[in-house]
Amino acid sequence: MTPEEACLYLGISPDDEDLDIEQIERNYKTKTSIYDPSRFMYDTPEYKEAKRMRANIDEAYEYLTDAYNELYGHENDDNNDNDENKNIESDTGKHGNIILKLAFSMTAITALCLAFFAYSVYSSKNESDISKDANDYARVLQELEQLRARTEIPAANNSRMPDYADLVERVMPSIVLIKTDAGTGSGFFVSSAGDILTNYHVIREASYITVTPQNGRSLSASLKDYDVKRDMALLTINSPYPVKFLNISRTLPRQGEAVIAIGNPKGLSGTVSNGIVSAFRENNTWVQFTAPISPGSSGGALINLKGEVVGMPTKLRTDGQNLNFAIAPDILSKFFMSAKNKSPRSLPRVAGENIRNERNERSESESMIFIRKDDSYEMYLAADYIEYDSINSQAAFVTVWFPTEKTNRQMKRDPNFRARQGKNFGPCILLYAVDFTDNTYLHLRTVNLYTDGSIARDYVRPQSQYKWETPSEGSRINDLINALRKYLDRT
Repeated sequence: MTPEEACLYLGISPDDEDLDIEQIERNYKTKTSIYDPSRFMYDTPEYKEAKRMRANIDEAYEYLTDAYNELYGHENDDNNDNDENKNIESDTGKHGNIILKLAFSMTAITALCLAFFAYSVYSSKNESDISKDANDYARVLQELEQLRARTEIPAANNSRMPDYADLVERVMPSIVLIKTDAGTGSGFFVSSAGDILTNYHVIREASYITVTPQNGRSLSASLKDYDVKRDMALLTINSPYPVKFLNISRTLPRQGEAVIAIGNPKGLSGTVSNGIVSAFRENNTWVQFTAPISPGSSGGALINLKGEVVGMPTKLRTDGQNLNFAIAPDILSKFFMSAKNKSPRSLPRVAGENIRNERNERSESESMIFIRKDDSYEMYLAADYIEYDSINSQAAFVTVWFPTEKTNRQMKRDPNFRARQGKNFGPCILLYAVDFTDNTYLHLRTVNLYTDGSIARDYVRPQSQYKWETPSEGSRINDLINALRKYLDRT
């Protein structure tokens, strides 16, 4: 190939003083596009043709370099006059940048060709088990993709938010809406026989129970067993039904683990919320989590990303943000294993009626439970004035304190009471609220009476001054809370 042919191959002319480097590169890329090594296999006609053309390019490069050295690279004889020297220096300066750019471009072109050639040789030596037939191109790509997948570093699990859609679609058929004459709640299937776990307070004092899966078909259900203290109940459907059930996790979730809560808050069937596991309370019997829940979510399922039940949402704190609590999975599993083989039994409404009748039949002394006596007060718990919210594990209760003579004299001297002349102080009636979740209490109201029954002082704490406090060990309020807890467990 002559220098002229080499230049023409690249689309340039040796006589062109203003070389268009960008056009040269475009011509080169167009003419050498077949050098993509992924288009053919080693030792094929395409490869041989590419190899031959690469040799032509190398030869063209050598001719082109020699040609430009002859055109612009030599110096004139010393016998030339000063004008010629100036013209030569001017021409050299005019084309020096062009030559430099051309040299860089050709060097890059050559390096690219050599790199492609080395890649082909390397692939041929290291993939000797790959067929050289071009018809196996798809298979080769698949093997290379598998090799890439084995060597690729996977992204961290927390690099992006999980997609809950597939998980929800898989577990939603196991969630049911529970309806009774006392209200609505949630539950979930835990066996192919149609057993359903829920909270005891969902079916407490109910005369009938119906469950509605996500397909909208209502089914009659019976009670197998319940645990008042742990607030759990196991139901079973009364007719055959194709059940998709959930597995209960054998271990506690990890703190910070992503979870979803599925239930029927306010009767809104199949509501999903997401959050994380915040902490564990009361010796790991409660799983604290952030997925929002509302009344009606009780008895639903707290599920990890594997689709396992890691808790049953049961209660929430209303004085904070997303302070929600679920019964731990090991407690759920033990209760289910102990109750699953039992026969259906009567609803606990009968037991509730018996309790109320027993309370009505108690003597006056039994309605006031003695707590303690010290040098200041004799204390009682008013059993007939207890309101218990099992969903939130909170209670409001009334206690009556009878002051001793020593305390009576101190109260008369206290300007806050303004004791009337000739009257003695009688019982003090105090109203408290207690949160069993963290064993804190709130003093809401105090009414001081005279012995004749008239009011000496009625103090109601403003809501702006509400302060949940922790009772000290051995204090009167601590004894009250412990007695109240025992009473509620007993009843």
